[in-house]
Formats: sequence, C-alpha cells, structure tokens
Amino acid sequence: MEPGNLIAGRYRLEQRLAAGGMGAVWRGTDTRLNRVVAVKLLHSGLSGNDRFRARFHQEAQAVAQLQSPGIVSLYDYGEEHAPEGLVSYLIMELVRGQALDTVLRERRRLSPNETLKIMASAAEALDVAHQAHIIHRDIKPGNLLVGSDGSVKIVDFGIAAAKGGAGLTETGTVMGTLAYASPEQLQGAQLTGATDLYSLGIVGYECLAGRPPFAGNEPTAAIAGHLTGQPGPLPPDVPGPVAQIIMRCLAKDPRQRFASAAELAQVCKSGGMGGGTTTILAPAPSPYGQSPQAQSTQIMTPGMAPGMAAGVAPAHTSVQPVQHDDYGSTPGTGQYRTGGAPERPLPPPREAEQPKRNPTGPILVVVAGIAVLIVAMFLLKPWDKSDDDSDLAAGEDTGSSSAAEESQGDTEAAEATSDDSQGDAEEDNSDDNNGDNEENTDEETTADEEPELVELEDYSGWDVNDALSDLDDQGYTAVFSTTTAPESSDHGTCEVLYQTPEGGSEVGYDTEITLEYVANDDSCPDGNLEG
Repeated sequence: MEPGNLIAGRYRLEQRLAAGGMGAVWRGTDTRLNRVVAVKLLHSGLSGNDRFRARFHQEAQAVAQLQSPGIVSLYDYGEEHAPEGLVSYLIMELVRGQALDTVLRERRRLSPNETLKIMASAAEALDVAHQAHIIHRDIKPGNLLVGSDGSVKIVDFGIAAAKGGAGLTETGTVMGTLAYASPEQLQGAQLTGATDLYSLGIVGYECLAGRPPFAGNEPTAAIAGHLTGQPGPLPPDVPGPVAQIIMRCLAKDPRQRFASAAELAQVCKSGGMGGGTTTILAPAPSPYGQSPQAQSTQIMTPGMAPGMAAGVAPAHTSVQPVQHDDYGSTPGTGQYRTGGAPERPLPPPREAEQPKRNPTGPILVVVAGIAVLIVAMFLLKPWDKSDDDSDLAAGEDTGSSSAAEESQGDTEAAEATSDDSQGDAEEDNSDDNNGDNEENTDEETTADEEPELVELEDYSGWDVNDALSDLDDQGYTAVFSTTTAPESSDHGTCEVLYQTPEGGSEVGYDTEITLEYVANDDSCPDGNLEG
C-alpha cells in the first residue's frame, strides 16, 4: 500500500504510522465525511488465511459492541480485492496521544496520582467491556493510549474473549502477554473479568516501580512469579493505600481481587484510603482448587495465597499524606487522593470457597509439566511486543502518531475469536500418537524446539523505512521504532541513530528489536511507533 491509495473507495491512506508482521496502521482520511481516521490493514498474505481473517473480524465485532470514552471507536470494517491481494481493514478513531509504554520508556515512573488516574480510566472502560461479556485478555501499557488531555483509551481487542472462555487456544497456546498474564490465563482456566484487573494491577505496579513485578529474561521465573510468587515491595514513596490497591489487584485467586472493574475504578478515584487509617482486609487464604464450574478444565497450583506483599501498610496503620511529587511531572487536573484526607476502607475481598482436599503432590507434578510447555511457547514467541503489530492501535502522538496496538509480553499470542492483536499463529498438529504437538505460528510453538539465533544487521545510518522493510523480509516478528532527538542538522532522511540490540548481536527472530530514528522528512513514520 502507498500514500494516496483508496480503501473501499473512500478511505485515503495518508501516512503509515506503524507496521509489523501482522499488518500496518495508517493515518487516513474518510473522503465522504472529511474525517481523519486510523486505518488498520491486515497484511495481504494473511488476509488469505482464514484464521487471521476470522481473528480480524472478531476484533471488529468485539469493538463494535462497546461504546465508551475509554475504548477506541470503530467506524468501519471490510474486505476488498486490491492489486496486492485481498485486503482486510478496520477504520478506527485516530487518537492524539502516546501509548503508555512509550510514556514509561521516556519517564520510567509515574506519580501515584497519575497512576491512579490511568487505572481508574482503564477500569471504567473495562467495566463497559465486561458488562458486554467481553474480556480483553491483553491489558498492558502498549494497549493503553494516553491522550494529550490525560485521558486513557484501550486498544487492541484482537484476542478478546467471551466471559467464561479459557485462557488457552484449542491447542494449548496461552493467550496474552507473559509479563501481564494472570495466573488463570497461564493455567488455561476459565476466565472472568478479574483477569483484566490482574493485568491492570501489573500495569499500575510498573507505573509506580518502573518495571513489572514478574519480568525478566527467564520466562520460567515470570511464570513462577505469576503462579506462586509475591511481588516485591513498591518504592517507599508510594503511599500505603495506593500500594494496597495494586496488591489487591495482584491476588492469585481471582475471587480475592476487586469484585468488578467498576469497584476498582471507584477505589482508584478515592485514593483507596480510609478515615485516617487503612482498614483494608487481607485476602482470605486462596483455595488450591477452583470454582465448581471450572473444575473440569482449570488446573490450580499450591501456594496460591494472595496475602499482602511487603511494602504495603498493614491494617490500621496511619498513612502520612504525600508532601511532594518527585516523578518529573506535575499531575494534571483532577488529582486523585493519595493521602491526608478522610477516606473509606476498601471493600473486603469476596469469600473464597475452601477446598475439600489439598492434592498438593499430583498438582505439583501437573503444574511442572504445564510450566515446561508454557515456557517453551513463550521462549519461541515472547508475545510481549512481537505480536504487537496486530495490535497496532489507532494512535497519534501529540500531533505525531502513536500506534499502540498489539498486544509487551506487550500481546503475545492471539486467537481467532476476539483476539487481542497479539497472536499471529497457525497450528500444525503432528501425530497425537507420538505426543508431538507442533504449532507452526507466531504464537503457537512447540515445547522441544530451540529458537534459531542469527546475527543482527547493524541498521545505524539506514533509512528507518528501509530498515523496517528489511527486518520484516527477514522474518523478524518483534520490531519496533521510535523517534529520537537529532544530534545535528545533517542527518540523512529518516536516519536510524540507535538500535537495540546492537548490530552483530546473536538474536532470535522473535527477539524485540528497537530502532531509534530522526523524523526529519514527511516519508518518515510519524511519532513513537510499534512495529
């Protein structure tokens, strides 16, 4: 596709905002209504694939059901034949702002006020989705667009699912982004809206601490953290009531989290504090089993008691008001209370049913096997930011553009049902007799295969458009680009100044690669982008 091309005879492509393995997002114009729009295109090679087309269609259906200021609006969806082949497209609202992951890369940490405002806005939008029986399944910073006015919009419903759906595909692939996936997602359990609240809690933790609680280079450690670990203490400058909100979201048992997204939104708006003291009840011990309706499919692990992590003020402990903000920016209007005023206590967690027995031994064995399979899948396809090209969200970076779509272990596996643009995958099932299940897709991989390592080209000095095209041609699936300040006035057109990892590094095709370039020409991608 080129600038000037018309989609469906009315949507003129103006400028490509982001591109990746799944497709591209363009700034466009609706020539009938003279309205600026975001045009999300599925790659022609994937448009002919029934699985990806179905997933694209389901994303359109999911978003079309939702009307909320906090969810990017969908205007149109369709397919048409073009010289390049079959083209599937979504026409969406173009948002002026940045993806939250871009904001965090620039600032590392946000203030408690800013964090609560983001969580409250996102929770209100999630409540709309949950009431429509839609679970996002890939809430992460890359799928939250922060507008120039501080508002938040959720994007990338590519792997969304109906309530009660499992966290796995038919072939056992985990849907979502590893760093933000809930315990029940990793276990393949039936999901409720509580899974989105857990992921939002991870986002809140990252905003306050500068990193997710269970992130790292080892997928095994991240999985163990989600399933049985406790997050480390938040920085000491985070007020106790704010920390308690985060830890409540991160309870291992979904029933110990907030009862609804609406409740979480209200608590975030009030700052989560009680009349001078914090009176938040610690969650009841987490059962090793599961809700009766999920017993046939859910696998629980021992040691799931959510508890309250270190760094959280104990019940009835006085909390001092915050005196100043050391986070590098002044919170916007409508600050949320984080101390010093009478507040009401957080609602207690819901009662958890106690299990009749504690089959620790058998469960440990099963969990160990499942962990091995999950680790292999995440190693071969770290759905962090690689599948984010299908999550290319309609975003414009404060006059430039930010495509926040795909869902950092930013999304990471996707499915053809309300998929959250994070999974690009096709499945190849080998002999059941041999127990070998090969998944030949961006998101579905085998448990025994080792990722292939290749030497990464040095793209410093390249035109970023040529670099992105070259990486895409070679089959890299997690390529990102972002603008950077020029060092002088004599840079080449759209010149790449830095890249991570450096040229010559040994990388896998699913390794996250970031190019930083100078946007000094109209042909350059505009703004902070994800590929």
